[in-house]
Amino acid sequence: MDDAVGTRLSGRQRKARVVAFWPLTVLGAPIMCAAWIWLTLASTEQVTESAKAPPGDTSTDGLFVTFGVVPLVLAHLLGLVILRSIAPRERDERGASWAIAAVAVLVTSGIGLALALQFNGGVLLTPQ
Repeated sequence: MDDAVGTRLSGRQRKARVVAFWPLTVLGAPIMCAAWIWLTLASTEQVTESAKAPPGDTSTDGLFVTFGVVPLVLAHLLGLVILRSIAPRERDERGASWAIAAVAVLVTSGIGLALALQFNGGVLLTPQ
């Protein structure tokens, strides 16, 4: 009798994880698009600021990495951790939740990158 109840609860938990996983994955696409656009904006800002700086000034060297690359990496890592925590998985497959979450993040990042490229006219980084 206890086994039947335990199976039902784990089945309900699995359904709840699936129901939560897919909407969060879909929500990740516009978030990743914003992160990729933010990278483009940081690239443009660094080029603009370095052009204004006097020759030999290195004050804008880390601007692109700090304000562009770091938020993009954090968006990917945060998405991976969130999706991994609710990824549907079987009891005997430990790495499956990481794999499902990683594929979901890569797909949403790819969609976000494609949308960002469309938005930016096919240019991701501003040339110096």
